[in-house]
Amino acid sequence: MNLSNINGLTLMPSASDNEILKVENEMNAQLPNSYKNLLKTSNGLYTEEGILIYGTEDIIERNETWETEEYAQGYIAIGDNGGGQVFLMHQGDKEKKVLIVGSGVMNPEHSDLVISDFTQWVKNGFFYKLS
Repeated sequence: MNLSNINGLTLMPSASDNEILKVENEMNAQLPNSYKNLLKTSNGLYTEEGILIYGTEDIIERNETWETEEYAQGYIAIGDNGGGQVFLMHQGDKEKKVLIVGSGVMNPEHSDLVISDFTQWVKNGFFYKLS
């Protein structure tokens, strides 16, 4: 995944397959391939606008904090906007949709669609506008 054309990103070294597998095993979850591809490019990142995409060192703790398994069963929190909203993706290797939900709610039924394709969201510089 090429991130060089996106301004304002703070990138991290790439995640290894073993780091990703360890997260999946500890969380008993299957991360979406599109999200794993990003981790293999930058193991977490943040934007000038305050968007944080969790890396392998943070994702377990953040999902425990947000109580994702309890309130958004079948989903995984992949990041947040720094303003009390969390980005969710449904677990599974083929999943691509990104949702946003308030951290106090954490119920996908109360979420909004950010974009239907995670990779396109990355290419757009993580821009989103909710209606």
